[in-house]
Amino acid sequence: MFLDIIMELVKGIGRFFLNPLLYVAIIFSILIGYRRVKGERKSFNIRIFWGWSDLILMFKEGWLLGLVISIISIVVGLVVPIQFIVLSAAVGVLCLLTFYYHLASAAYPLGIAFIMMWYTYITDSSWRFLSWDVTSASMHIGMLVTIPCMIGLLLIAEGYLIAKKAFKIASPKILKTERGLPSAVYLAKRLWLLPIFFVLPGGAIQEFVPYWPQFTLGSDSFSLILVPIIIGFQQRSRKMLPVHFYPQLGKTVQLLGALVLIEAIIAYFFPVMGIAAVCVAIVGRALISIIYSISERHGGYAVTPQDSGVMVVGVLPDSPAEAMGIQVGECIRKVNGVPVKTEEELYEALQVNAAHCRLEVLDQDGEVRLRQHVIYRHDHFRIGLLVVR
Repeated sequence: MFLDIIMELVKGIGRFFLNPLLYVAIIFSILIGYRRVKGERKSFNIRIFWGWSDLILMFKEGWLLGLVISIISIVVGLVVPIQFIVLSAAVGVLCLLTFYYHLASAAYPLGIAFIMMWYTYITDSSWRFLSWDVTSASMHIGMLVTIPCMIGLLLIAEGYLIAKKAFKIASPKILKTERGLPSAVYLAKRLWLLPIFFVLPGGAIQEFVPYWPQFTLGSDSFSLILVPIIIGFQQRSRKMLPVHFYPQLGKTVQLLGALVLIEAIIAYFFPVMGIAAVCVAIVGRALISIIYSISERHGGYAVTPQDSGVMVVGVLPDSPAEAMGIQVGECIRKVNGVPVKTEEELYEALQVNAAHCRLEVLDQDGEVRLRQHVIYRHDHFRIGLLVVR
């Protein structure tokens, strides 16, 4: 038994690299990085983060969550038909092709694929997608529990990634306010890859790949397949700083995921709740995006010129400013003892002592703190600070 499961885990990885969604996500992640760097150069004449950061982080930040969900899926036995995996991958590709990356939230591809299969089931119809037959027999009553469970788990994972990771490379852009003042807005566009093992009913893959391995539990046989689940995210912030805005949004998505998961558990006793859970996931995720977008579209800007000093829009990685712990949204009041109110004054004050920099900073809580750092020859000539011009 144990060896069978191990063989399933090893051989199931092969299907992972045959999923077109993986390669579409790689292409779009590269595109996100390219467009981000292009926008940063336009606003600041320099890139903030490396262009390949988005692709690297897509693989790096999601694998552990994928492992956790895989363990839950296997232990609990969240069995899904192969047709569901194929349909959700196809819908995921279409969501990415819209270039609205928030549509790649786990709620939409999985939820839409579920609705398509459920409609086929209740209408007792059949149709063909690529080489796969989707019939009323493809849907089983257990999917009213397993699919909402998977969507709920993925929404919780999505909320965690938004809360902990989205703000790290949120790209700033300088815009003019209604009063003509230069102010900063931040845009996070991210794709995360979660490699997840799905449990399939026995015979689902063998019809197409006769020698695909199986394991048995009691009288039932099952197969495992590793599937790349892509989670997309796109949201702009201006009224709140990214470090505050995205964690708040992420926690809201996690609450939605918890609600969907609770409804999925209830569906074990009352199957109709499974349909309600999927609808709540789709509608709830859409409402979260809309509500947070509207709230950030109105009101003031978190980073805008101040009379008290120079506002920090961004900090370059591995720069003296980062070493000093300067944060986005802080206000630099003095440089080397010289009061500064403009970018030009900041640059001139930095030349007062070319070998050492001492900053007086007003942080986000209104408290004054001092930061100092030795400046080396290879350091950025403005110590890695991006400010409101």
